[in-house]
Amino acid sequence: MKMSRRKIAFVAIGILIVAGVVVQTVWRPFAHRKAAPGGALVLDIQHPDAIVDSEALSRLPRDILRVPLLHDVLTQDFVDYYESDSTRLSAEGALRRLAFEHQLDWRDELMRRVFDEPAHVLLWRSPDGRLGYWLMSIHRNGLAKLLQGLGNLAASDAQLSQVATLSGNVPVYALKLAVGRTLLFAAKDERLVVMSAPGVLLDEKGAVLGERGDAVSAMLGSGRDDALRAYRLDAAEGANPANDSPKGHRVVVSANYLSFGYQAFFSGIDALRFDFAPNGNAAASWQTAALIDPAKLPQEWNSADLWHVLPASPAACTSVPADWKAASALLAKVAGGGADNAAAIGDRLAGPAAVCWYAKSTLVAPVFVARLKSQDAQSVAALKTALGQTFGDVIGAYEAKADKADKGADKGADKGAATGDTAGYRRLPVTTKEQGADITVWQRPVSATSGTASASNAPFAAQLSAPRYFPVTLALAHGYLIFSPDARLVDDTLAVLAKRYPALADTLAPQRLPRTVLTLTPSSAAQLIEREAGAALPPDQEAVFRNASRTHLVPKLRALAKYPPVSLSLPQTLPVSAGWVPVTWWSDRASAGTGASGDASASANAADADSVSAGSLNGTPADQPGTEGD
Repeated sequence: MKMSRRKIAFVAIGILIVAGVVVQTVWRPFAHRKAAPGGALVLDIQHPDAIVDSEALSRLPRDILRVPLLHDVLTQDFVDYYESDSTRLSAEGALRRLAFEHQLDWRDELMRRVFDEPAHVLLWRSPDGRLGYWLMSIHRNGLAKLLQGLGNLAASDAQLSQVATLSGNVPVYALKLAVGRTLLFAAKDERLVVMSAPGVLLDEKGAVLGERGDAVSAMLGSGRDDALRAYRLDAAEGANPANDSPKGHRVVVSANYLSFGYQAFFSGIDALRFDFAPNGNAAASWQTAALIDPAKLPQEWNSADLWHVLPASPAACTSVPADWKAASALLAKVAGGGADNAAAIGDRLAGPAAVCWYAKSTLVAPVFVARLKSQDAQSVAALKTALGQTFGDVIGAYEAKADKADKGADKGADKGAATGDTAGYRRLPVTTKEQGADITVWQRPVSATSGTASASNAPFAAQLSAPRYFPVTLALAHGYLIFSPDARLVDDTLAVLAKRYPALADTLAPQRLPRTVLTLTPSSAAQLIEREAGAALPPDQEAVFRNASRTHLVPKLRALAKYPPVSLSLPQTLPVSAGWVPVTWWSDRASAGTGASGDASASANAADADSVSAGSLNGTPADQPGTEGD
């Protein structure tokens, strides 16, 4: 049956959000890890980086594939992940050995039952940045009673041992899987809690950490924990998986984790939530929500001005509710004595910022745009001075071949200035150009093997330390601040301001501009990813991986490119206090060059775009948009 446009609107959402977040939160935690250092692991037991509530973890990958595009893109390995994961196989082998040697009545489906029962999983980031530490609470499955007779085994088995005791005289066991890989678990009545490493519960001396021990005891007793309260979900329907079996799946991920710790640039967003509620095979769908704190949102997160400045057809583009005061404090730390300039820059920026990636550039060279508070001559002149000095101070890399004649103190604020650095640290000069009455552009070449420009045709090629370089560019134009490591993207943005290039706003419905916070063009994204994959796998060095990429990745990207652009928007009215709000995904079919059916899109009016109400990822809209938000 041919899919309607409404049913294909989910496309880039699944790739960028659901696949990325769910795979990272569910797939990664059970993958192979390096041995953790001895002692307590660094984590906040009351505030995990991610939460997964699932009616059955084994069904989670299959339910993700209800999104048609993901069904086409992801492989069977994703669906069968829990069947072949190394940690699961190691644990299953250890349990089989225990059952055989000690004549226990444990059936082969013991591990399968763990993944087929309701589960509550808390996850924290490990030093490698992934969600490497986890705690899983399982209930109502009979497993706890099955495992309560382990005391005698632990006294005589080298692989299984009792390592601690919780309140109520509940034993904690350690199951050693390999060198540096040990699971902890405790069972009581109908509840079982499994921990990814001893350091989740124990300190370097093997003693139970007070707060964490209390949390695990609470899970084994009442089944309650404070993690849901941290994400304002404790009062939600079905919020406590211990008392009410979760229906479907729920994945919650903190914005701090998604932003790699740079939440100062996302201060108004605390978390993202993805819900799957089955109502029969046909009606089941994924829903999206965001935990918003309106008090921290600049101008209520109105992004309309930014979409009028940015070029059309981005691979991905998002609006960021930046905290400019916190951002300027961060800039002051890297500016080397430029605290006053950093504060001056932060004080003169207003509202959200935007960051966009385009197919013509690379993943490491997006364009950033922010808006000024005021455009009066005095404020602009002061800002121009601060920008020039800060740009010269922060931007640049050591260039061993830099011409000594160009070295000197960075001034960077005068028209046509060409400045370098002191003799101890050579950099190519900063050039400053006035392109009209209201446009100032600063640029400095920075050598890099992954640069966006070739050094062969550059007049300063002899001074570069690599065959490629980044033409890092900053522009102050008509009340906007524009920055990119790729000068072409800055030029395109300036062309939009001069009405010589189409704006992103031209492809979005006008009534949605203020609340649109994300837009994706699958055809551009596929082109960008394919080229980046090719660049990362040179044929003379990575022939095997390059062939695998051509065989498996490229066909999936070609399928992705057939889908129309999509965008995400918040409700027109945000709550007065922090809380969850539903998000809506729109299929901007009118701006698509080619839809999923191969039809050319002739209309330029994006106002008739199909919507996927309240973030439904498989194209099945809810009857009442927004009703699933708290």
